[in-house]
Amino acid sequence: MKISEGEFKERENDDVLSKGLELLEYYEKGPWPSHVTEIRKTKYPIEVYASGLGKGESQWYGGSAKIRYVYVGFISRRSKDGKQTELHFRVFHPSGQFYTTEALGKLLDFADKYGLGLIETTGQTGGMIISMDADLADEAVDVLRSIGTDIGDTGDTFRDFASCVGPALCEYAMYDSLAARDYYLAYPPIYENLSNQQFPFKVKLKFSACPMDCARAAHRADFAFIGMWDGAPDVDQDLLRKKEEEGELKIHHLVEECPSGAITWDEERKKIEISAGKCQKSMNCIRRAFPAIKPGKDRKVALLAGGNIKGRFGPKMAKPVAILDDYRQAGDFIMKIIEIWEEKSPHKERIGDMLFKEGFGKVIDGVKDTLPTNLQGIPVGQTRIINSAVLNDAERRMYSEWARRITDEYGGD
Repeated sequence: MKISEGEFKERENDDVLSKGLELLEYYEKGPWPSHVTEIRKTKYPIEVYASGLGKGESQWYGGSAKIRYVYVGFISRRSKDGKQTELHFRVFHPSGQFYTTEALGKLLDFADKYGLGLIETTGQTGGMIISMDADLADEAVDVLRSIGTDIGDTGDTFRDFASCVGPALCEYAMYDSLAARDYYLAYPPIYENLSNQQFPFKVKLKFSACPMDCARAAHRADFAFIGMWDGAPDVDQDLLRKKEEEGELKIHHLVEECPSGAITWDEERKKIEISAGKCQKSMNCIRRAFPAIKPGKDRKVALLAGGNIKGRFGPKMAKPVAILDDYRQAGDFIMKIIEIWEEKSPHKERIGDMLFKEGFGKVIDGVKDTLPTNLQGIPVGQTRIINSAVLNDAERRMYSEWARRITDEYGGD
């Protein structure tokens, strides 16, 4: 019997939904708490979620919403069948994503009153209150601010600044990345533009307390602050030899695996030497031998600019601008670069795109008076930071493909 196109579509949707519901049941099995079980306790449209799982693609289209005096920080969407709508609030994380019990309790109470009681606190793109009541959105913005956070992290403005855990948990931290993030969130010209400013595109600041760059600042941030040190690492020769005697490491591996060849072994004196001029701050020897090898005591902050994954001219690594004694020294520089970007860039062009188009050296040289550091040339062995340790496989493939395309385009066979 021939069926109509509408009936065929309805049966297809039923099959997709059935498959998705089976997957949801599967996700509720096992010894660990299930997010599906928790979602079922709320009014979240679980069947839309199931349909997406069954079909292997999102069942949501981007939508639109209007909140008084607020232009960023919320996400609106509707289901593809037109039956469901959602309004999510993005909210700023505390630095390092350290939530006090009191702050988290306030956020949960807020989510219960204005949403479904569901919040997302993971990721570097801010927290999220799931499925807000659109009729109460105007009121909710004021309440959110009253409990110590704000709506933000979407749209063409400052995104939620990300920092690694820094000195709170990491022995490698070379500056207080948490305090640095707090400082720039409260920096007056930035604070004034957190939620409402319409830039050409988004702006990200990221703070990593050591060259391992766990905040992925050099890959993703328009302005990156990366902790480092001047000179060679500090070496405790006795402790290093003890580690080798106890089988914790092999010194000749440290020598062979140093990416810049900065480490040599003095067989006569039974000690290693590290050349300050050759050291590229890869952290390889420090990670392997800590605390026998530590970062040097003369701590600095490398300021880089122009990184992004997506942009008009493709992905870019941030380039070094200056070595700072204090992270607070970059405020005027950041706002001056943003001013130039606003003047010269069309919609959806990142700061890195502007620096690429206008000439990185030309732009930076024109604003060097905003920084206390002499910017003549790039200090050898200081701003060359090896920062790929935390890239995931997909990002590694993306950068490799990008490099291959450039090589083919400009180098040929």
